[in-house]
Amino acid sequence: MGTTLRINSMMSLAPYAGEWTAKEAAHLLRRTGFGLRPEELDQLSGMDLSSAVDLLLEDRPLPDPPINYDYLLDPNVPLGRPWPGKPLAAGVNLNTYRNRSLRAWVMDNIRKERLSARERMVEFWSNHFAIAGGGQAQVRYDNHMLLETFAFGNFRELIKRVVVDKAMLVFLNGNQNFVASPNENFARELLELFTVGKGPQIGDGDYSNYTEEDVRALARALTGWRTRYLYSTVPGQEPEVYFQANLHDTSDKQLSYHFNNDIITDAGEEEYKHVVDRIFQQPATALYICRKLYRHFVYYKIPDQVETDIIVPMARILTQNDFEIRPVLRALFMSQHFYNADNLGPMIKNPLQLVAGLMRTFNHDHQLADFNFDQERRTLNYYYARATLMDMEYFNPPSVAGWEAYYQEPSFYRIWINGSTLQERTRFTRTMTGINGFGVGDGVRATYDYLAWIAQIPNATEPNALITGIVERLLPRPLSAGQLANLKETLIPGLPDFEWTVEYGDHLANPNDEDLAASVAAKLRDLFRAVFSLAEFQLV
Repeated sequence: MGTTLRINSMMSLAPYAGEWTAKEAAHLLRRTGFGLRPEELDQLSGMDLSSAVDLLLEDRPLPDPPINYDYLLDPNVPLGRPWPGKPLAAGVNLNTYRNRSLRAWVMDNIRKERLSARERMVEFWSNHFAIAGGGQAQVRYDNHMLLETFAFGNFRELIKRVVVDKAMLVFLNGNQNFVASPNENFARELLELFTVGKGPQIGDGDYSNYTEEDVRALARALTGWRTRYLYSTVPGQEPEVYFQANLHDTSDKQLSYHFNNDIITDAGEEEYKHVVDRIFQQPATALYICRKLYRHFVYYKIPDQVETDIIVPMARILTQNDFEIRPVLRALFMSQHFYNADNLGPMIKNPLQLVAGLMRTFNHDHQLADFNFDQERRTLNYYYARATLMDMEYFNPPSVAGWEAYYQEPSFYRIWINGSTLQERTRFTRTMTGINGFGVGDGVRATYDYLAWIAQIPNATEPNALITGIVERLLPRPLSAGQLANLKETLIPGLPDFEWTVEYGDHLANPNDEDLAASVAAKLRDLFRAVFSLAEFQLV
């Protein structure tokens, strides 16, 4: 009987009833953020679970806008000033530097995030509403701020805003959808990827949750929306969306049996809202988004029992709360299932989690504070570029479906790892454990201070305690005795434990001895390089 109860609690949204320790807090932080900052782990593990989850899900001020950090030829934006809302200029390519600024800005948002799951949710929405290509920087910025604003908010309202979002209208040709020539691109993705999901085909032009006739009907209902001033150089002419009534289809739109054969009647500029409201009456909508949330934060496999005992209750919470996302996430992050041992560390880090996780874990803020503004932004763009080399360019997902690792069966997360990307991951961690780091301009180089970082680990003068402390903070799963022994051999090859105790103790007693500090730092770089080379380091 006791075993049965244990299984049932782990396969449900029943609240977690185990001990709340640094181990569980670390799991929550890894899944809801990027890396583990020492002070964040200490703070979260010192709270009760309910307070910790509420803190991660609370509303925070939106990020400050991106700024011109290196471009001298923008007549409307001096160095150091925000460029959103400022026009482009004739004869000068300002869009290139603004997109570069945007890339640094999104990494800066992640870097500055403190005990919040918002940036992870924005990453989730960026994949859910994938828009490929750079595009006009102002348009991409506005789209991103929409996702920031609705990170934990109302899913139905977010969909309504996305329907008439400039970036989405351009990307999926919604601004070319007219009564005389309906364009089905957006209507198809609205159903297939954004709301109810396609499901298996069950007939000619008939899928699990909609038909081709539904696509055509919704395309007609969404006609008439246009974009203008996307690349205007005229002050006051910011990119905008507008409704052109004579391009809208005013006739009735017949839906299929999947939607109870309902008819959408003409509502002009408000008709798109009626379309969304009707879609959200479909139970499939809540189930579809909850499956995607589960795959993003827990695991990619959704067997029948998880569907019944986890996904269905999540969808029920979503609908009972009028499609507010926050209550669903709260229930998931508070659940026994979320902290089940089987869910600790089976996911492969996506490239952004890898690069931004190291940036945050090793407190690159400390060194960035010594850089000038241009060097700081170059550093942030470096991280963005390294994730791109690992097949995850934040502002350029491979298709409207997002990154394959979140939907492509049967591989899912394993898609992140191949012969090319694994080499890039190794190159990156080797760079971050090298003595010279990477250049950020003017002869300045960025490096990690591993010597300062280990000060957080209790009894770090004892090599076994040091290695255990590192492993607990950096890896989601414990290592075997053999792996721990290999790490110690890397730190003090062929030497007794007291060799590290004496050398590191001497450094603590003589912190201004540069030669001694350099010797200890070199040993630590070798140790961290060995940790980063472990398969377990790729997990989250």
